[in-house]
Amino acid sequence: MLAEERASSRMGERQGLHLVSVLGGAPPVPQISGPSMAYLKSTVTFECKLSGMPPPLTWELIKDSGEVRQPTGDPQEGQPVTFSLRVSERSEGQYYCRVRAGGQTTTSPALHLHVLVPVMGTYVVPEPDPAVVYEGVGFTLSCHVRKGSHLAYLWYHNKQEVTPLSPAYQLSGNTLRVDRASETHAGHYECTATNMLGTASTHSTSLGVPVVVKKYLSAPRISFTLYHHGSGYHANVSCRSERGSPPVKFQLLLDGKEVPVQQEGSLEAWFSVPVNVGMDMGTLQCRAETDIQLLRSDPLDLEVGEYNERSVPVGGRAWVVVDYLQTADSVVEAARLQCAITRGTFPLFSWSFNRSSLPSEGHSHAFTLHGAILILTGIHAGNSGYYSCRVRDSFNSNSSWLESEGVLVRNTGMKMPPVEVIAVAFCCFLLVIVVGGACCFFWGIEPKPHQDGDNDREVDGCAQTNSETDRTTFQSAPPDEETDTVVMEAEV
Repeated sequence: MLAEERASSRMGERQGLHLVSVLGGAPPVPQISGPSMAYLKSTVTFECKLSGMPPPLTWELIKDSGEVRQPTGDPQEGQPVTFSLRVSERSEGQYYCRVRAGGQTTTSPALHLHVLVPVMGTYVVPEPDPAVVYEGVGFTLSCHVRKGSHLAYLWYHNKQEVTPLSPAYQLSGNTLRVDRASETHAGHYECTATNMLGTASTHSTSLGVPVVVKKYLSAPRISFTLYHHGSGYHANVSCRSERGSPPVKFQLLLDGKEVPVQQEGSLEAWFSVPVNVGMDMGTLQCRAETDIQLLRSDPLDLEVGEYNERSVPVGGRAWVVVDYLQTADSVVEAARLQCAITRGTFPLFSWSFNRSSLPSEGHSHAFTLHGAILILTGIHAGNSGYYSCRVRDSFNSNSSWLESEGVLVRNTGMKMPPVEVIAVAFCCFLLVIVVGGACCFFWGIEPKPHQDGDNDREVDGCAQTNSETDRTTFQSAPPDEETDTVVMEAEV
């Protein structure tokens, strides 16, 4: 009995010494474990452990906002203590385990919980809005969501992903920036916002936002043709800019005053002005206007007459020039026929196919350059044959027609030799000429003994005969017909 009391006393002393040692010295630090990310409305579990402190212990889960949560179940000695948490948008923050024992408190390091809100409602905000800029001007696109957190962003231009290595793009966070826009930056842009937890992810893609990159307008050019209408003549005045982005507003000026007709739309506009043949009707000028530009053409005198230096009557001869148009694999696909004339300022063109007049519109042909060019959009048995053109003065219905000879247009079904083949063949031919010429040169300078004077006379006679033959050949060629400059329309 006495021995048992002594043993119990010694155990109590050891426990007391151990408790004093634990509570009197630096207390051990508890450890917290749990997820660092969790989706909204999911349930997560935190575990707290502490070794080296005897019970009884009080466990709490503390959030940085001061919120205190109690353990999920009754803590068991030597086992981790668990805390369950239903994740809400306010659950994001830092969490600590706090343990109380013997009047002392110890706290674990912090564990940060990120709350992933599933992404939805992605949309793009452009700057400027709408995203319409001129070449050389920048724009910015921002990707926004109605809901979502901890997002990563992907950008697409015309369904192609824009990467950080893409030229002239600046990607930062949820923005895409272009400092100097060009034609290549025009198109539709989309943004995809994504958040991911392990292998699970949510994403949302915006609607496409159009970006328009406009070209600066080039100075307009003015020209006119003549046509007979009713009992008089009219000038069909063309105002055209070679480069720019519609809409363009064109205004015709006559002697500095606005003609009361204004046209807005594409890069070319037409105006009809009554004229009297043989009279100076004034000076024409075009004015082209966009939202940021105002340009004028060079002035052009509206003067038409048979004896006017600007009005050369149609004359000389007419002929048709044919160019075959081929595809990338050298197959003839179409033909371009141009009616050329020796001279004439205001020509009127008419085309014939197998001596029958061609209508102004057709399924397989079209006219350009006021009828001077005929395009055959497809060559087949139905439109293969002889084509010719007729030309006269547009402002004189009594003038005679110049008619060209017919040219045969047909599709033989054979491939045209590629340009590379023609170039190689020409180089080979040129090489043969150079080598042959070099051989003749060295053969000619080789010294040979002269046997007698007759041979000398024979050689001189041959040389003289060759020279006379050359002169005869050159002079026998018919002289070229004198050709004036062909002016198809008055234009500046």
